[in-house]
Amino acid sequence: MQDTDYSIVQRILEGDSNAFSEIVNNYKKAVFSLCYRMVHNQEEAEDLAQEVFIKAYNHLSKYNPQFKFSTWILKIATNTTIDFVRKKKVETLPLDEEISTKQEGASAEIIFFHKENKKTIEDAIKALPIEYRSLIVLFHQNGLSYNEISEHLNIPLSKVKNRLHRARSILKDTLQNVKKEESQWTAKQVQI
Repeated sequence: MQDTDYSIVQRILEGDSNAFSEIVNNYKKAVFSLCYRMVHNQEEAEDLAQEVFIKAYNHLSKYNPQFKFSTWILKIATNTTIDFVRKKKVETLPLDEEISTKQEGASAEIIFFHKENKKTIEDAIKALPIEYRSLIVLFHQNGLSYNEISEHLNIPLSKVKNRLHRARSILKDTLQNVKKEESQWTAKQVQI
């Protein structure tokens, strides 16, 4: 039977430091993914993920079992990465990197068109202020709810909703031409 996160934390706090490897195994992908999507550099993301786990280990006694462990550790990851980005002012990775633009039977024109749109979307996300970008990553890529984000970032729910709304508005305005171009191009292709 698999231990719950809380029971693993309890074992660690009682002196079983080897139990921490279970925490690392359970959350390494989520932590690395969040860091990587915010810094767009594998080595930096690996270093950040390692830093996150060190911080988590050193602060396990502060974990409140009333909340999900995943929320707690992703909060540490988000804050660590935001601090890093602010210091380094690095570019970020697009949210949909793993989505393939190749489709069976797609022509070179269609593939090119989708790649160009994808790049435009990625650039628009990269251009967002880090406070907005992190919310977009947490909500759309990590699938956290508004409440979880609020809890995760320790900001009021209203601020989460307002910032996400502003981020989406900025993206909508920035990407307005992508949708128009795609509609025009698609209509043109249908007529051919």
